[in-house]
Amino acid sequence: MFPEKIPSSMVVKSTARAALTGKYFGAVVASLLPVFAYYILHIIASCAYTVFPERYGIFVTLFSLIFTAFAIFPLFLGAVRYFWRLTEGLEEAPTEAFYYFGSFTLYKRAIKSVFIILFKFLTVFIPSMLPYFVTALLSNTWLYNFLGTEVPLWVAGIALLSAFLKYAGIFIGLILFARYYLFAALVAMDDDLLIYEAVHISTMISSSSMGAFAALVVSLIGWMLLSLLIVPMIYTAPLILSCYVVHCRYTIVNYNRTLEFYSKEQL
Repeated sequence: MFPEKIPSSMVVKSTARAALTGKYFGAVVASLLPVFAYYILHIIASCAYTVFPERYGIFVTLFSLIFTAFAIFPLFLGAVRYFWRLTEGLEEAPTEAFYYFGSFTLYKRAIKSVFIILFKFLTVFIPSMLPYFVTALLSNTWLYNFLGTEVPLWVAGIALLSAFLKYAGIFIGLILFARYYLFAALVAMDDDLLIYEAVHISTMISSSSMGAFAALVVSLIGWMLLSLLIVPMIYTAPLILSCYVVHCRYTIVNYNRTLEFYSKEQL
């Protein structure tokens, strides 16, 4: 049974390790499938340079977006689902990471999830980055060359402000977008849950669990940096995904118990 309060990062990580005991090989395969898809994307992009040398940048950008939306993200959702069921004590074949490719209905659900979360990403980051975009435009000499005027002296100050607003906008955007961190787990745990409900529930739950999630992310930074060396991902990838799912499970169960408590109080 899960405790009524969201546990510490240490408890989450120990629970994740326990869930992986005896199931590590399948967990490695399931967690690395989205990673393999990511590297396949880069191989294809590299090969494309020989075909489209002049329009390489445009081709890679468009192809990367399409491949991520229609291949990598469904694989990621499948991996989350695999780990969700693994932490329930169910042991399935790692090929379950391809779950959302199993039928048109499931695949459509995964693709819809991509576009919904992308829309949320844009609605968060465009406003938070708008001050940077404005100051970047005002500090760009191209604007004044286009207008046929001299570059004002205060442009240097605007350029410094623009640099600050850039990182401030990214930070604010990440904080606001973190409200949806439960989205993937909610979509993967229940095929009957509507995508829009998953978005709403994520914002509801994360309002009280954001601090615990941030603490977990900070505690996993070492593993994330180690993953940059690629080979250690055999160890780090299943642990990170398992920690994410375990935290989400604790958080969702705690939220449901809280709702039950207040419902009984009102009776």
